Amino acid sequence: MLRDQAGAPRSGVIYSAGQLSHVGHHYDLRLDGRPLRVLVIAMETGRTRESVDLDARHAEVMDSAALAFTARNLHMRGVASALRLAVGRDLGADRDGELLRLDGLRSVHLFDAYAMANLRLCSATLEESTKGRGSPTMSRNCLPHLSATVKILQPTLCIVQGVEVYRTVTSAMTHRHRLGSHLERARIAGVDTLVAAFTHPSALRLTDHWGRLTSAPYLHGTVVPTLRAAHQLHCACWPGPV
Repeated sequence: MLRDQAGAPRSGVIYSAGQLSHVGHHYDLRLDGRPLRVLVIAMETGRTRESVDLDARHAEVMDSAALAFTARNLHMRGVASALRLAVGRDLGADRDGELLRLDGLRSVHLFDAYAMANLRLCSATLEESTKGRGSPTMSRNCLPHLSATVKILQPTLCIVQGVEVYRTVTSAMTHRHRLGSHLERARIAGVDTLVAAFTHPSALRLTDHWGRLTSAPYLHGTVVPTLRAAHQLHCACWPGPV
């Protein structure tokens, strides 16, 4: 049971440990001969399932891939929009726009061509809710695991979802070079990568959310120009010095 700073149990909070990352079977993409490995970094799953291994997490994400855009939760709608932009496509809710044709033959879904790692490998949620009740201490304790994940996956683009997530991740970033208000180059765990930082797609404030509809103002005003700039950098000069 989760406890407060005084050591007393926190009533109504469920702690679920061991929730691993999603790594698509086609994560190691190349675009025009250049690597394009996209890692989405969020806070936590917000679910009460424990000991979720890589296979189970992959199956979970691919179940979402099988749904229509509007049938997904707000988070995964935002992920779909971000991935479309990351590979140079326009926004949309159509199925064809979420499929990649590899080697001119196989079609794979974008959800099977990226990775998603949460800052926290465990979730603390209210009973019968996905509302997070985790702490900064949890985030700090899990940050070394996220750094190890980045070192293994070698992403060329990290899409960070959530202001608090970004604030914690910056403590592991060095050699930072600002490219825009929401885009920078940085080094994480020895890996040079682009970092695009946004609010969470399901943010409560209307001005901050971008997962519900493809017409959301934050999506068009912030996410679109940032990820288009990231895509252009990949096409023009990646990899390059930080």
